[in-house]
Amino acid sequence: MLLRWFRRRRIHRTPFPPGWRVLLDRHMRFWSTLTADEQGRMEDELRFFIAERNWEGCNGLVLTESMQAIIAAQACRLLLGRPEDRFGNVSTILVYPSGYVAGPPQTSTLPGGRVQVLAGAGMPVLGQAHERGPVILSWSHTLAGAIHDQDGNNLVLHEFAHKLDMANGAIDGTPRMSSAKQAREWHEAMTTARQRLVHDLQIGLNVPLRPYALTNPGEFFAVATEVFFERPGAMQEWDAELYRVMAEWYRQDPVGRDEWMA
Repeated sequence: MLLRWFRRRRIHRTPFPPGWRVLLDRHMRFWSTLTADEQGRMEDELRFFIAERNWEGCNGLVLTESMQAIIAAQACRLLLGRPEDRFGNVSTILVYPSGYVAGPPQTSTLPGGRVQVLAGAGMPVLGQAHERGPVILSWSHTLAGAIHDQDGNNLVLHEFAHKLDMANGAIDGTPRMSSAKQAREWHEAMTTARQRLVHDLQIGLNVPLRPYALTNPGEFFAVATEVFFERPGAMQEWDAELYRVMAEWYRQDPVGRDEWMA
C-alpha cells in the first residue's frame, strides 16, 4: 500500500503526456465532454490504471503506451463517479490484434448453487473478463469502440462492467450496492427491464439493448452499461427506471452531459 501511495504521488506530480491528450481528443468523443476538473481527475486515474496492471500483447501484437491510454480511458470512464471502485480485481490485461478463440469454459455460481457457463472452450470471442484472472480484449474492436462511441457497442465498457459485477462475488448482474434500498430498486428495475426486452424483441420493436443482453443477468448489466454511456437518451426513453438506477449507481448522468454539450 505504501509503495502504491508513493507511485501515485509521483504520477500525480508528473505532467500528463501532451500526445496522450491529443490522442484522446482525436479518438474519444466523450473526452471533450468532460469538464477541466473531470479531465484532470481522469488523467490521474488512467495513469494509475496503466501503472498498476500487467499488460501483454498477444498473437504478435506490439502493445504501445498509446494503446494502453485508449484502453485505460474507456475503463476509467466507468469510475468517474465511483473513484472507490478502482478495479482492484484486475491485475492483468491481455490484448489481441482482433478476435481470438477462448480457452477453458468460464463458470459462475448463482444463488442456490446452480452453475452457469459464461464462455465455452473453443468459442471465438472478442473479449473476456475472468473472475479470478485477466481481462482480455481485441484491439481492433477496442479502438472501434472508442471512435464510434454512440452506437451502444463498446468492448472495454462491457468487459470492465463484468469486473465491477464480480467485485462482490458471483457474476449476477448486481454490483456492490450501498444500501438494501438501492439493491431492492436495482433488482426490480433490472428484472422489469429484462422482461420488457423479451417482450419488445418478440413483437419486433426497435430497442436500444441487443438480444445478447438476455444471455444471463451478468450480460444484461454489461450490455446495459454500454448503452447507458453511449446511447443514454435511447435508454431513458425506452426505460426511465432502468436509466435512473444505473445513473444512481454510476453517479453519472450521460443524458444531462449530452444536453449540456448540445
